[in-house]
Amino acid sequence: MNSATAEPELDFQEANHRFLNTLASLYGFLRSDLGDLDDPAFSQAVGAFASRVQAFACVHRTLGEDPGEDLVDAPAHMARLCGGLCDALLAPRGLHCELSADPGTLPREICQTLDLIIADLVANAAKHAFVGRDCGRVSICLRHRPDGWMCAVADNRSGARGGASSNRMMLVRRLAHALDSDLCIHSDRQGMMVTLSLPESTLAHRTRASTAPCHA
Repeated sequence: MNSATAEPELDFQEANHRFLNTLASLYGFLRSDLGDLDDPAFSQAVGAFASRVQAFACVHRTLGEDPGEDLVDAPAHMARLCGGLCDALLAPRGLHCELSADPGTLPREICQTLDLIIADLVANAAKHAFVGRDCGRVSICLRHRPDGWMCAVADNRSGARGGASSNRMMLVRRLAHALDSDLCIHSDRQGMMVTLSLPESTLAHRTRASTAPCHA
């Protein structure tokens, strides 16, 4: 690796490290200085915001592990993301995460938005799905189909809590729209499943936009 290549990579790593430290400081500030106030509604809002800071830090850390890559190894990337989200949001509540992912690559830009969608869905499940329970499961599935990719996030919640009308779900809808993806939400007393379909035409367009053509 020459110095011209190494220097930008070092700059990226340093900036990434500093940003993660800032998020960690913000999370600590929210929890220590604002989390124990007497107003239950305010404390709940602080807790929700702190969990989103934590989830965003996990997403940013995962994206930082594939610097400069136009195409990302989808199952390896999702395994790192899900591990981080489990440590940050699920394990402290006695919950666990299951991942099933087909081999293949996805454009980095697609992964960035998909990561945010998954993080919000996991945070939504961690907050709403298992009230009054000390165990539960969140499942993440990524499937490669002839017409594109399908991503599903499901939980085995008891009761339809925090469903399709929550603020987080409205954000998920906007992010899905940005991916030109179809979004399907199914919720009943057995749990909730959110499914996104990423058409091959969208993936091909993003791939062409982010990679240079190869000439013999």
